[in-house]
Amino acid sequence: MLRSAELSIGHWRRHPADGLPDWWAWRLQVAGRGQVAFEEVLLETPRQRSGLAGLYELQRTVARVHGSEGGAAAVEHAVRTSGEWIGDVGLGGVAPLLKELAPLVVTLELPPLMRDFEHLPWELGLVGGRSLAEHGVLFVRDRRRAASVTVPSSSRARGLPSHLRMLALFSLPRGSAALDLGAHRATLRGRLRDLAAGGAAPALPLEVRTRQFGVTRRTLGAMLDEPEGWDVLHIVAHGLPGLLRLEKEDGTSDELDAEDLLELLERARGRTRLVFLAVCWSAGRTANRAAVPTQRRGEAERAVPAVPESLASAIAERLGCAVVAMRFPVRNDFALRLAEGLYTHLFRQGHPLPTALHAALSDTALDARFGAGATPLSFAATPVLHGATAAGLRLPDRRLRPAARIRRRADASGTLPGRPDSFVGHLRQMTAASAALAVGGGTRGVVLHGRAGLGATTCAVQLAHDHREAFDRILWHPRPPWYGAPAPSRAEPVDSLLEQLAVEVPPLRERRTGRGEGQGGPGAVPSAPSWADLVSRMSGLRLLLVVDAADRALAHDARWGPFIDRLASAQGPLRLLLTSRTALPKRAPGLPRVELESLSDDEMRQILCSLPGLTAAGPSASRVLSRTGGNPGRLMDAERSARTSPAELEGWIRQHPPRIRRPFRKKEATVPGADI
Repeated sequence: MLRSAELSIGHWRRHPADGLPDWWAWRLQVAGRGQVAFEEVLLETPRQRSGLAGLYELQRTVARVHGSEGGAAAVEHAVRTSGEWIGDVGLGGVAPLLKELAPLVVTLELPPLMRDFEHLPWELGLVGGRSLAEHGVLFVRDRRRAASVTVPSSSRARGLPSHLRMLALFSLPRGSAALDLGAHRATLRGRLRDLAAGGAAPALPLEVRTRQFGVTRRTLGAMLDEPEGWDVLHIVAHGLPGLLRLEKEDGTSDELDAEDLLELLERARGRTRLVFLAVCWSAGRTANRAAVPTQRRGEAERAVPAVPESLASAIAERLGCAVVAMRFPVRNDFALRLAEGLYTHLFRQGHPLPTALHAALSDTALDARFGAGATPLSFAATPVLHGATAAGLRLPDRRLRPAARIRRRADASGTLPGRPDSFVGHLRQMTAASAALAVGGGTRGVVLHGRAGLGATTCAVQLAHDHREAFDRILWHPRPPWYGAPAPSRAEPVDSLLEQLAVEVPPLRERRTGRGEGQGGPGAVPSAPSWADLVSRMSGLRLLLVVDAADRALAHDARWGPFIDRLASAQGPLRLLLTSRTALPKRAPGLPRVELESLSDDEMRQILCSLPGLTAAGPSASRVLSRTGGNPGRLMDAERSARTSPAELEGWIRQHPPRIRRPFRKKEATVPGADI
């Protein structure tokens, strides 16, 4: 059984020159043991005092050297210097005691006037050349304050579903540093599906909802308002100390401070068990906002700088839940690997949260994929645990039905195809298209176009799913079959669309009927005078109309042109998402055009790794990549051949000579190791 202990400070003194402590006494009480250890720390020399000052400045030091040349090594050096001081001076004789008791969960119980010590990285203390975190000593912060949170009785009384619910958000505002969160999202979602019902045994009833594009305050609020609530909130986003970046309705950055974020998350209070913040500096201290009055014996009252909330401590206190957050900048690949390991140990192994975090951290630090970029001390110092329940949290925390059928939330997705299992690349284009679809933006939609096989349809499906909370209804109009020459018929795309509208959008069921503009049977097409009325009523609805292969539809039926033009110029919340091989130069001039480009070699390899047929093909997979030219459609063709037989794959390779890539505009780098 995991040991637990309480580390507290009962007596201390602050130096009159700078207000920093120069004497304090640790008290270590191990649960279930009568023995209590005391350790007095006295900073007598300038070097000892400068070590404490350096510990307080560690966050600022890391921020300064992180982006410099040799930043990883510089960060590791700064962290090691602080770790040596903590092990030798700051914890004194407590450090080896903690190491001997490991594995151990230590809750910090500090008086209000010593709360600045709570944010210092005590787990960095070096004992025998390794940090306490590496030895298996986990510190939990905010235990006392979070334990005082009163959960509303209505939240307790509300029945919980017989499965776990997890909401994972991936926010990347337009103009932010480029990150391939698509690969992050796909990998994590795949791992969670393995853990969920229907995945690898032992399975866990787990419902996972992910959202990547269009993560705004309004959409987040709508998701948190769902009656069943969420057991786990997983947030991947850019951040600064005390700030988290979501998206505005136009796709640009929306910076939320602790109060803004808590106002949104308040509705999860009493329901959510765990918040995972894969956000740079989410456990970092913000700038001082106030001063705490203090008084020493024989001295007048004076002010000592306060340590304001980090995002993590604010969430833990207000929501009364456990929080895993990041003290320093966190690499995208590190955050992904840590999350995969944490959820595996938490959900499948049944470990309590501290044990799961330690195991995930150990696995991540040893992961060969990090290579020379591995920084063991920085890794150990980055994740931080907050909250009253963190020390003993287990998920699941209630009885679940192993074979329970997870009831999916009824939504307005209509005929929308299922979300792609994996989605990689097209980051810049997807961000621009997402901003164009935002109901609060200034455009009426977007035309997503590109050569065959570049994935315009897949992009449209992903965008529609990510924006479904913003619309009352999503209507997906599938691509019509391609004919060599357009020929009018009773099955024209316009007729089919109008029938879909009549069936799936109740406000449009009552419409004038007759033979419309030359084609269509009785009752199938509005009469000519009703077109304006139909467009007017459609544009007033919160409706997302997706027309796949709009160029084909236009070739089939001339009525599509005026219809699209009217919808694209109408005012209201309706949005159009058109996919096409061409930019549709003569239609809907007000809609922005977003052109898809060939994927990079790294992006194509990420897709290939998710394809079992090509993964098993060995060296042949590299030959396939050289023949795709960055076109994922060709990769899927090769996968179908690989699944048939090796001979079929060899035939595909012979039929497709190596391709020279078309020149295209320079992309922003989207490397897995970039910072969140």
